[in-house]
Amino acid sequence: MPTIKILVSAILISLHTVASCSEVTSPAEKPGPNADIDKRVQALLTKVKRSLRPLKAGTFEMGDWGNEDGIPYDFDTHSRPLHKVTLDGFSMMAYKVTYDDFDVFTDATGNERISMDAQGIKHRAPNRPAGVSWHGAKAYCGWLAKLAKLPFDLPTEAQWEYAARSGGKKMLFATDNGKIERGRNFPHKWKFGDPETIEIGGYPPNPAGLYGMSEDTKEWVIDWFDANYYKISPKRNPTGPESGTKKIKRGSVEGSAEISAMVFMRTA
Repeated sequence: MPTIKILVSAILISLHTVASCSEVTSPAEKPGPNADIDKRVQALLTKVKRSLRPLKAGTFEMGDWGNEDGIPYDFDTHSRPLHKVTLDGFSMMAYKVTYDDFDVFTDATGNERISMDAQGIKHRAPNRPAGVSWHGAKAYCGWLAKLAKLPFDLPTEAQWEYAARSGGKKMLFATDNGKIERGRNFPHKWKFGDPETIEIGGYPPNPAGLYGMSEDTKEWVIDWFDANYYKISPKRNPTGPESGTKKIKRGSVEGSAEISAMVFMRTA
């Protein structure tokens, strides 16, 4: 059975650490404060399963392929060299995990809700991507896996890029047409006073049916960061270095500038 991967959003300006997988208490041991939590959990599981988009196994050239003159798009060399990667089939959620979704998780496990301080509450909304730490994202996936009895997890970096590129196509942006058209398939330029993130599903998905992979947020993957990893990356199902000090983030890696949203951009 293909591994089902779940894409979880992370917003650096609003990181909150929640319990790791081993520290999260099961609902049976420590029920959440809401009497209807079981119904909310079941509704979330149904929503997640319906949102899964399958991606077939395939081979693609991962990394910055450069323009027609052979000049790299990315100033950072860690998005190179271009290297061939073969992946088994997998599935990803069509949408980022929202605050509403993540609240079900924290309520069910008896943990505190995230972004409830004075700064976080200003940008919190049920249908906006939840800004969580890597450990929080990993714990959420592990909780879903246990409940659904399916292999949910964070995507590998290679899986994330393959999905953003709709099966490895050479599309610079994970939009419906591979281009940025602000206001139609990409957010307008951010202005002071605007929400730091937009609600999910506000723009068309990429051809693989995935929303918001080139918008205004960063997303966690499972890999450790190593600037030289692409030089030694395995050709089949790479999972990143065995150890490291920082995890990789994908998506709009440096804010709202268009170049930061290119599908091969990576940051730690």
